[in-house]
Amino acid sequence: MAGQQVLSEMGEQPDVLAAIVAQRDDMHARIRAALPEKLRGICLVARGSSDNVAIHARYLLELATGLPVSMAAPSIITRYHAKLDTDGYLVVALSQSGRTPEIVSVATAMRDQGASVVAVTNDGDSPLADVSAVTLSVGTGKELAVPATKTVTGQLALVTLLAEAVGAGIADYTGGDAAWAALAGAVRDVLADTDAALRAVEVLRPHRSAIHLARGLTYAAALEAALKSKETSRRVHDGYSSADFLHGPLTVAGADVPVVAYGVPGPVLADVVETVGRAAALGSPVIGVGTPDLVAGLDDAASAVALPTADCVGEALATIPLVVRGQQLAIHTALALGMDPDSPTGLHKVTATR
Repeated sequence: MAGQQVLSEMGEQPDVLAAIVAQRDDMHARIRAALPEKLRGICLVARGSSDNVAIHARYLLELATGLPVSMAAPSIITRYHAKLDTDGYLVVALSQSGRTPEIVSVATAMRDQGASVVAVTNDGDSPLADVSAVTLSVGTGKELAVPATKTVTGQLALVTLLAEAVGAGIADYTGGDAAWAALAGAVRDVLADTDAALRAVEVLRPHRSAIHLARGLTYAAALEAALKSKETSRRVHDGYSSADFLHGPLTVAGADVPVVAYGVPGPVLADVVETVGRAAALGSPVIGVGTPDLVAGLDDAASAVALPTADCVGEALATIPLVVRGQQLAIHTALALGMDPDSPTGLHKVTATR
């Protein structure tokens, strides 16, 4: 039956997350032992869904360390053959399979120039793990459906605990130990609430495109949800920071372009709500994922659907249940269109870019 593999793997996410939470203290210790004596800089290396996880890591690591965090341009090493001075750097290389050739090549080159490499992957025995000082493994069984689900949310949890290990102050944004303990249950509640997701699907299904909006610590949710929808339904879904969306792209808002907004209480929520209001004023139907505040002020209830998540975790961890909501929207939209989200046209599980 279409979509059964990806739905099954989505259902494994609470157990995967609970297993990661149980290893949190051990992972903190291993990360701290591998850090450069004087941390000179931090660089992230990723592609695809892992790139969206890296965006989340960038926000968290900058908050944790007070250092600017860069995103590597892999082709500078793999195609332009530059040697980058990474002595004293922490390099975080993200790949679900651990086998994407360019991610392995870039991590190897940066290690050889003095970096301490941390791999964030599902496969602790992969080529990426082999070139890394520390491997943070999602540790779930092999993911068979082409759209990554459990490995993405696992990576999001791993980069959050990585930020905890590298710097201070992240507990203000995660919610601390109690929030970590509640994380698996929050995701389980989202997975059980399919009725709300199916109501939102009815908003998306008639339209060939949509915009996904968030900002700050929930930005990665908008990017990942847009990617999942593109992968599975062959429709044009784009993810934006709510601030960037106002700098020009706002003009695409209208009755034919729904907006899916992601947000929870925090420093940027008011910004997202304001942007949603401006898109709705131009006619865009709105789906609010997270806090009901995203759609509370909209007049037309028929084109404003709330897709709630639990409020038991802080903003940094809330990105994970928001991403699961985005998975629901993508998979159920594809099924409603008669497509098989397990095997999207033209895609393979591992994309061997170099």
